[in-house]
Amino acid sequence: MTTRPNPQTGEPRPPKAPVFSVWGELERNSAKKARYPAAPEGRGPVLEWYQGTPSGYLLGGVFASIIIFALVCLMDWGFDWMRTWWLWIFVVIPIPMWALMGRQYGISAGADWLAVKKGHVDLYELTEVTVEGASGGLSWTIELTDKKGTEMSVDAAKVQANQQLWDLVYNGIQHSVHHGSAKTNKRALDKLRLRP
Repeated sequence: MTTRPNPQTGEPRPPKAPVFSVWGELERNSAKKARYPAAPEGRGPVLEWYQGTPSGYLLGGVFASIIIFALVCLMDWGFDWMRTWWLWIFVVIPIPMWALMGRQYGISAGADWLAVKKGHVDLYELTEVTVEGASGGLSWTIELTDKKGTEMSVDAAKVQANQQLWDLVYNGIQHSVHHGSAKTNKRALDKLRLRP
């Protein structure tokens, strides 16, 4: 049974939630440089937050470029493609794109809410929880809808990158599904281990 934490203190802290998108906590931006949503008006304080480091995103872009380079070499059965200047655009473009992603706002959570730059959802008043996959199952999105009609789509890797943040979010999801009759899809039941 999930215990709802105190909105002001976050106590008792929820148990450790199962993780399916990342393995271990990811490095996050320094508190002085981080940009994440403040607590919604009239709600408890920010207890946890996550925003990736700019260097981490840049490294991700370099990694994506290496994969694209290898794929193009395999498709061409060699390196002849390298003489075509415009093909290099596809190889190099992930680096600045991912660097720009590193400038995006992070996410934050209180004892009973989750916020992104555009708004927040009430974790203990969710009416729908779904998990959607992209890129052949390499990327997962958690989609949440609460009673006031707010819809939020959050990258599973980002919300699970900080285990304490994920614990708060998962506790609310679990409570909404088991005690509040939130609708789910099969992926949510399996990935979030929500089956009774």
